[in-house]
Parts: sequence; C-alpha cells; structure tokens
Amino acid sequence: MRKLAAIYDWLGAGRPEEPQDRRPNPPDYRLRALPREDIHLYVKTIDNTNVVRVVDKRDWTANIWAAGSALLGSLIVSALVGPTCYGLLASRRVEFLREEHGRLQTQVLELRAQESRLLNPKNVEEWAGTRFAPPTAEQVIYPPPPKETVARLGGTTKEAR
Repeated sequence: MRKLAAIYDWLGAGRPEEPQDRRPNPPDYRLRALPREDIHLYVKTIDNTNVVRVVDKRDWTANIWAAGSALLGSLIVSALVGPTCYGLLASRRVEFLREEHGRLQTQVLELRAQESRLLNPKNVEEWAGTRFAPPTAEQVIYPPPPKETVARLGGTTKEAR
C-alpha cells in the first residue's frame, strides 16, 4: 500500500496546490501626474460650405492618360491572347468532330454488315416463310436467247457484229 501512495504522490494526486507567485506585493505601474495635465482641448467645427474646389487640369489629364493606357494595354493583351485561345477552341472542336466521324464510320460498317446478313441468299426460305414455295423444274421458264448470241450449246459459235 505504501508504494501506491508513493505513486499517487508522484502523480500529484494528494498534494495541495502551491501558489505560483511568491512575491508579496505586485509592482505599482501607475503613472505619476504629468505637468499641465488639467488643460482641456477645444474642438471647433469648421463650415466648408463656401469653399470652392479648384480643378487641376494636370491631375485630370493624368487620370485620363492612366485610364486610356490601361484600356489600350488590356486591348493589346486581348489581341495577342485571342488567336491562341481561338486556336485551342477550334482544335478541340476538330478533335470532337474526328471522334464523331470515327464513331459514325463504325456505325455505317455495322449497318452494312447487318444488311449483308439480311440480304444473304441463304435466308430466302426464312424470308419466304410458309406462304411461298420454291418453283418446280417444270414451272421454271427460260427466256429465249437474244438475237446477238455469242455461244450456243452443242453447236458452233457465232459472233455478233
């Protein structure tokens, strides 16, 4: 038990607080009376209604020159930066249009592939369904050859001129 009390004392649990300031009397920092301290100041109000403002032409022209030069400088900077900014915007638009062109070309290729799949002659039976039947050999009518025959079966060739 003695060790536990020593630990509490070491941590400061059982000690009374000691005063931090051991000086008996604080120092007196008050100022002594100054000579002629009892003089009071009188404040007079000033009426400026009759005062006329003097216009300084040099000051006015200096202000105009400063404003004009600031405006001219900003216009020059805008003229120098403007084409660059427009070029950046135009190049961004061109890249967007290139991407869209590529996307549309891919879409056209997909549509052509789909069209070729649909127009494949192997799909004729699928298109016909049950309504149409292929013709028999007797139903097929062959047209006669044109007058300008180039070749004939089982015979000599004839040139058309």
